[in-house]
Amino acid sequence: MSVAYPGRDHPALDRLNLSIGPGELVVLTGPSGAGKTTLLRLLLRFTEPTSGTVYAGETDLGVVPVDPWRAQIAWVPQHPHLFGGSVADNIALGRPGASRAAIEDVARLAGAAAFIESLPRGYDTPLAERAARLSAGQRQQLALARAFLRDAPLLLLDEPTAHLAPAAAAAIDRVIRGPLAGRTIILVTHRCLRTADASQVVTLDGGRSAEAASRQAMRPATVAGQ
Repeated sequence: MSVAYPGRDHPALDRLNLSIGPGELVVLTGPSGAGKTTLLRLLLRFTEPTSGTVYAGETDLGVVPVDPWRAQIAWVPQHPHLFGGSVADNIALGRPGASRAAIEDVARLAGAAAFIESLPRGYDTPLAERAARLSAGQRQQLALARAFLRDAPLLLLDEPTAHLAPAAAAAIDRVIRGPLAGRTIILVTHRCLRTADASQVVTLDGGRSAEAASRQAMRPATVAGQ
């Protein structure tokens, strides 16, 4: 499939073809503008293919109602948005009604527990819209905790550790390969991560796949369904 944005000379994705099975970890790499975020936007139904089709199983994703489809997805964008409310409220957006214990558990998984507990009121500390008082890395950790709490079968992570120190980023890498194993995960990254546990490593360049590797066998890289 391909995706072309109005006013651009070249498609964001150009005849891309990718198969992803349930429970796979797919690492998606490539330079800025290569089409990585566009692929995630396709799965989120923010963008539709200009040509070609995205399938979920044998179903054309274009005919699946948007809301129930997105209910199966947890997404951490490059610049996550935090809302006015407490720290706990922001994490609980991933699963409204979650217990405090569950919120604290995912905060620990995301590496956020230490800084949260250092805030004046801990998890009850109020945040202003966009939480400007927090660092970019802290906002990222809260967004990761929110996504982990959602417990969705499909997890889309767009540069989730870009603002984290190497040790914190390595801890998230271990969580992805440990407690989150079994979910279908598409991880967009510029970092040099350990890829031995990845089902596929797909490198995009100019909207096309430069290479695709699988533990089982080499196969042409191609768009994603679950």
